[in-house]
Amino acid sequence: MKNILIIEDDSKMREALKEILKDEGYNVDSVENGQLGLEAIKKKDFDVVLTDLIMPVMGGMEVLREIKRTKPKTIVIIITAFGTIENAVDALKAGASDYITKPFKIDEVQTKIRMVLATTEIDKYPQILESDVIKAISNPIRKDIVKLLNKTGKLKFTEIKNMLKMDEATKLSFHLRVLKSYHIIKQDSEKVYMLTQAGKELIESLKKIEERV
Repeated sequence: MKNILIIEDDSKMREALKEILKDEGYNVDSVENGQLGLEAIKKKDFDVVLTDLIMPVMGGMEVLREIKRTKPKTIVIIITAFGTIENAVDALKAGASDYITKPFKIDEVQTKIRMVLATTEIDKYPQILESDVIKAISNPIRKDIVKLLNKTGKLKFTEIKNMLKMDEATKLSFHLRVLKSYHIIKQDSEKVYMLTQAGKELIESLKKIEERV
């Protein structure tokens, strides 16, 4: 059974998240600020930490950096208000796996937890992929983008956004930049996205992983 820690200063939201995740069968602990969260992490190993971005005592970014320093394999999901999406993108760059915006939907929380936990299966097969490529597809959205481009060949930004049913253009733009930085995808002169040769080889590696999982 997976262990999840919720760090959230809003008591109603904290309890709501706790109930949602307990109903999914997870072991759930919760605390009201980042300092208590880090103390909890020292005493216990958590598979996933959900932390609010803006909190008194210690903010979510500081919590994220400390978790990635001391327990880098722990998955971190940021909880943020809609108006702080840019801050959430910064958190993704610092190592967060995903983020949830307030007010959140129950099915969104459930789905994101399942998805980020599913990606940890990749770590069981490091011999298949190089470490930098693993980082490139460590987020389920990036994996979906790669699979989508493999299936369709070429797509424009808006087409990717619509086909993945993503509401947040900023978030998609970030993930596309990550994939480009690892040379998994590229754009032509008309700004159309497609897989590189490395991206095509990555698809073959993903197929091998999924066959073994």
